[in-house]
Amino acid sequence: MRLGHMHRGFSIRKPLKSGCSARGVCDLPFKYSYRIRRRLGYVRGAMLTYAPFADDEPFLFHDYTLCGWRVASALPLPDLMPWAGDDQAPDLTIDLGRAPERLSDLTVDRPLLQVSVDGTCRFAIPGVAAYLINPTGTRVTIDPALPLNAPDIRVFLLGTVFGVLCYRRGLLPLHASCVRIGDAAVALAGPSGIGKSTLAAAFLQRGHAVLADDVTVVDIAAPAGPRVLPAFPRLKLWRDAINRMKLSVDGLERTGSTIEKYNFPVFKSFNTEPLPLAAVICLDGADNGGGGRLRGATAVERIHRHVYRRSLIALLGKTDLVLPSLLAVALAPCGIWSVNNKHNAASTERTIATIVEKSVRTGQGRSTLAVCR
Repeated sequence: MRLGHMHRGFSIRKPLKSGCSARGVCDLPFKYSYRIRRRLGYVRGAMLTYAPFADDEPFLFHDYTLCGWRVASALPLPDLMPWAGDDQAPDLTIDLGRAPERLSDLTVDRPLLQVSVDGTCRFAIPGVAAYLINPTGTRVTIDPALPLNAPDIRVFLLGTVFGVLCYRRGLLPLHASCVRIGDAAVALAGPSGIGKSTLAAAFLQRGHAVLADDVTVVDIAAPAGPRVLPAFPRLKLWRDAINRMKLSVDGLERTGSTIEKYNFPVFKSFNTEPLPLAAVICLDGADNGGGGRLRGATAVERIHRHVYRRSLIALLGKTDLVLPSLLAVALAPCGIWSVNNKHNAASTERTIATIVEKSVRTGQGRSTLAVCR
């Protein structure tokens, strides 16, 4: 399948009724194809392909990368990096279409989630979108209730739906942001509101690259040990966190239509390659004496607490994944740590110092993993 940039037209999955060459490259007048791009919210830098919708209206597929996968998406995803690899078949296709109200042969029937006996999932947020996920986690069909450019659709796609895709592929998603320290990845885990993204932004300001925000994907089966896959080149930050960074929210997209939280892009400081997992920092808002290193069953329990959307594990029939994954993460060479973190500048400085000095400092030019071992 041939792909082209915007100024060269766009490629198609099958020829249009008129105006396209046999090779599949669109020869329509530029103004016409540009109107289509404008209506669908074309994102600069992404490559495009054509696919039909239910009424045979042309939709463009943008090419992105997520966790090293090639993602062909009919929904523009400015949260992701453009695909820069070869012309391999997509690892994940995100389509637009109709999601049935009910699946057949249900094994799970909950208000927001249905799972059929063959593994097909339907996840729906009323007033936002329904998401139909195939059993192998290689295709998602979105049935939107909002305009395609509404950020709310992406919030759930790159949240709960992304969690389902990870479990389907045997990956462990942690409720964590992730930064690069030395030559390894350090996950900053914790509940919502603890300051994971804000702390990642503070590391970013000190020259550390970002691998993920809010959801850190760990490949437990990697040959050299658990590795973190690069996910989202943006941080979701509240207005006050952006103000503390002495930056402006002007031009930033809100993460949702009703909240003062913004997508802060970090494309230039994004680590695009997988990295070995060095440590997991479990952020704690309580003043309990400074935290410390967690070992054994305590470490395993704390990691389990920070597994992303962990209720999905049993619902998707993936309980056999849990214990081996938790044990592999608990053996991270730099350890599992509990660290106090509060929402103020002094606390952020103390937290960063604790993470770097006590758990993952590189020291005298040696790599992070060498020091930890």
